[in-house]
Amino acid sequence: MSRIWRAGRNCVPGLWSNGGSSVFGSTGTNALRIGMAGVIALALLALVGVLAFCDSEPDQKRTSAPTPSAAGCAGVLDDSTQECLGPVTDSATLDPAIRDVAEKILVSNREVGAQARRYVRVVLLTPLSIAPKPAASAMSLEPITFSLQGAYVALRRANTSSAFGDQNAPAVQLLLVNQGSRQPALDALVPAIVALGDAEHPVVAVVGLGSSFTGTEGVASALSQRGIPMVGAVTSATSLNAERYSTFHSVSPSNDDYAMSLKDLLDKNPDTLPRNGIVVYDQNKDPYPLTLTEAFTSVLKGYLKAPPQAFAGGTVGNPAMPNVFSPVVTNLCNAVADDAIKLQMVFYAGRVADFPSLAAALRERTCRSHPLTIMVGATGFQLSPQQVNLLDEANVSVIWASSADAPAWIGRRPGTPAGFADFLKAYHVDEKFPSDNLNDGYAVMYHDAVASAVKAIRMATGRDNLPGAADVQTQFSNLTLAHKVAGASGTLSFGGRANGDGRATGKVVMYRQLGKTGPRLPANVPPYLTP
Repeated sequence: MSRIWRAGRNCVPGLWSNGGSSVFGSTGTNALRIGMAGVIALALLALVGVLAFCDSEPDQKRTSAPTPSAAGCAGVLDDSTQECLGPVTDSATLDPAIRDVAEKILVSNREVGAQARRYVRVVLLTPLSIAPKPAASAMSLEPITFSLQGAYVALRRANTSSAFGDQNAPAVQLLLVNQGSRQPALDALVPAIVALGDAEHPVVAVVGLGSSFTGTEGVASALSQRGIPMVGAVTSATSLNAERYSTFHSVSPSNDDYAMSLKDLLDKNPDTLPRNGIVVYDQNKDPYPLTLTEAFTSVLKGYLKAPPQAFAGGTVGNPAMPNVFSPVVTNLCNAVADDAIKLQMVFYAGRVADFPSLAAALRERTCRSHPLTIMVGATGFQLSPQQVNLLDEANVSVIWASSADAPAWIGRRPGTPAGFADFLKAYHVDEKFPSDNLNDGYAVMYHDAVASAVKAIRMATGRDNLPGAADVQTQFSNLTLAHKVAGASGTLSFGGRANGDGRATGKVVMYRQLGKTGPRLPANVPPYLTP
């Protein structure tokens, strides 16, 4: 459930436009008045508590973003986490860790609005807050920060250069909309996005979309029904596709692509990499592990020597505990000892939040003397140094197919995308963002999502008219041949799959490895390109 509330600006920080009026406009105001009339008695009873809350100073040491009370949220309140979702026009409402880069985007928007130049609006829909502990979040503060940095760099390049088309074409504002830590498909969220546009400055695309959750599918459905093109950055669930959601596009490989890239790797390295595998999957109805399980099972069936093993992932609450994996680990050791199986590798179809618990359980297994290789497909399968040490103690290594590998590309490894050098200059030299922030791939992928939308916008722009959402949607099919997107993660073409799954072809998939034990990736293994 969700609720829309309004309160004075001096109460808990909310989401406001210039002048203190709500970003939802008069339609939202009328609906709100009707709703408030129905609950006025409850509001009066709560007034004293609300005023007391408003007088308190925010705690700058908190580990999550502000979670306004119902009386302080001018956007869409997520009852399950008490997060305020919707448009963000004041960086002070955000966690201190992401305020600086969010403010850069807001300042850029104000600069565009102050120019005489025509402009359109693109919405960056992504998590901009994390849930109060111990609840899990779709993205932690680090990838949120890196995502904003990548998007900002693309925005600056779009408005100050010809990197993604004629820079004399209409400028772009990138409006921030908090998708929430759990990315729920709240009924009021998409109408709030639509209301951000007007005749002179239409909303012509939505980019980002966070991770592949059930709520992501709901938002994609609502945007598609309104004819608004969208570009996912790291959304790999195969169920997110243009056949189901006609205006969906993505710069991320799909889970099918990840599975095919791992098959390609194994097929080409029979003497150095494992041959005998099993699927370990999260049984929750979560689009990412669900479709990754399907991809592993169908694409990699030649490498599967034993029945798949299920676990109950903790994505919807706290991360899974090691004892959740005890039955799975017992069966893995049985498969290792079975001469008909001789298990060597595990295809892991689960969230990274649950993986440390699996590694902890593997450390205690009875067959620890036999190394295991875990195969994964994901953008940001990042582990802490302590968790990497846990892998070594468990005699386990991880090989994952990733949509980006900035450390390799900074080192100019063969296969580095042609557009990466220009991105790196803009990101690290011009904007002074640390290059280490590129390691998990989020900055790269969010940059490319914005860049792809801008390229379509520039192609849709007529001499005397601003493009609308329908015009931009049409041009995605033409982002091919001479009009490919010079992305940081590949030279992207949308023509071949625009009416299929909507994902870019020519996307580079890199292979990366964690852990010191077990079989090693071949040196300078070439990347896989999405077909």
